[in-house]
Amino acid sequence: MTDDATATDDQSTDPNKIPVGAATVVLVRDAAAGVEVLLARRNSRLFFAGGAWVFPGGRIDLADHGDDYPGVPFDERDPRFIEVARRACVREAAEEADAVISAADLVWMSHWTPPMEAPKRFSTFFFIGPAPTALLTADGGEIHELAWMTPTEAMARRNAGEIELIPP
Repeated sequence: MTDDATATDDQSTDPNKIPVGAATVVLVRDAAAGVEVLLARRNSRLFFAGGAWVFPGGRIDLADHGDDYPGVPFDERDPRFIEVARRACVREAAEEADAVISAADLVWMSHWTPPMEAPKRFSTFFFIGPAPTALLTADGGEIHELAWMTPTEAMARRNAGEIELIPP
């Protein structure tokens, strides 16, 4: 995967291989066990990553462009897309977990695009930000459950076969 917002190896004209713009937010909070992250279990009936535990996020929609960048075509090398992706994180967190977060509080961490041979490709911008203090609720459609876990706990549960985590 590329881990660079300014470079891409995509030369494909196959529409199934052209990556879709996406954004993901790692919401964090302090807890007695240490820093916890919010994970969301996707509906098991979904085609992509059904039943997997993921961070809130999804496709970048045209509405995420706002008035600042209306109609700007997706280009992962365009620095304006970091702001557009932030807006997508805010929207997705609200849709999936009823989380009210501020785009200004989200810190850009990384940008990853899977290799050409991946069956589904998302050009994903990753952000980290503080979790809201309000009680969060899964949407019941795309997301069926929310859980706070330390990263160590999430990996231990994955290694024990208790949960499925998908790579970014």
